[in-house]
Amino acid sequence: MILFFLANGLRAQGTAFTYQGQLTTTTGPATGSYDLVFTLYNTNVGGSPAAAPVTNSGTALNNGLFTATVDFGTGVFTGQTNWLDIAVSPSGANSFVTLMPRQQLTPTPYAVFASGRARRD
Repeated sequence: MILFFLANGLRAQGTAFTYQGQLTTTTGPATGSYDLVFTLYNTNVGGSPAAAPVTNSGTALNNGLFTATVDFGTGVFTGQTNWLDIAVSPSGANSFVTLMPRQQLTPTPYAVFASGRARRD
């Protein structure tokens, strides 16, 4: 009985996700170290943040390409449409520029499967 209870409380996935992007400057693809701030909204313009901002300091960009792990924690993704606001600054410069437009977050096949499993259990 206790084993069954513990098994139901376990989660197969964490709350972090990977975001991949490309950043260009007026002279071409960005290369170097940049600070990225990710903020979650439930609308594509305006609105209030749905979660506290997540900062990835010193993110490496090579030929404009980057990968960042973003984790807004539990209880944030509850089925509504979400939009990712991204601000960028050269590392340590603290001169953030917000990129436009916000990027819509869409479900992945694994997350859709996990959501369906949760309802059947």
